[in-house]
Amino acid sequence: MGMSIQEYKKIVLKEECYQTKSLQRQLQGKINHGLGKNFEKQIEAICQMYQLEKIAIIEKTPEPMSILRHIEKGHFETVFTKSAQPDFKGTLKGGRTIVFDAKFTESDKVTYQALSDYQRQTLLEYHELGALAFVLAGFADGAMYRIKIQDWVHMKEQFGRKYMKQEELEDRAWRVKKNQNGMIDFLKI
Repeated sequence: MGMSIQEYKKIVLKEECYQTKSLQRQLQGKINHGLGKNFEKQIEAICQMYQLEKIAIIEKTPEPMSILRHIEKGHFETVFTKSAQPDFKGTLKGGRTIVFDAKFTESDKVTYQALSDYQRQTLLEYHELGALAFVLAGFADGAMYRIKIQDWVHMKEQFGRKYMKQEELEDRAWRVKKNQNGMIDFLKI
């Protein structure tokens, strides 16, 4: 026995709805990825200024990948070879190590899960050895906050939940300011 026209329409509409939601998620994912990359480029520009002013040498950590096969015109298929490390590492004038991860969000909060377990553990290990270790959180309004890794790890105890609202970061005076030259200076708070 076949199905009625109404049953068929329900199936087709449900499938179309699922495809639309899937496409919307894909598009939002691409937008978020692009915004995150722009945030990292902004940080890289700041790091270049630090290097020019001989304040620090801080570099973007390359993603651990292995090429599976070349496709064409400089394109290739890759696979991640291990967990993502914190985004930036370097040395401050005087010899202190600096290591941090950059997280961008369009919402009014940054979540604990934004860092992988491996990234959290790595940042903590650097901190325990004396490095300046933190998360640099960027928001859609252009605000940037430096969150010490030990505060990130104890987010639940400090905030009662596994996310921090932008207004709470502002209240704690963790906002990154501009220096006298108008440059964003995440090394000073």
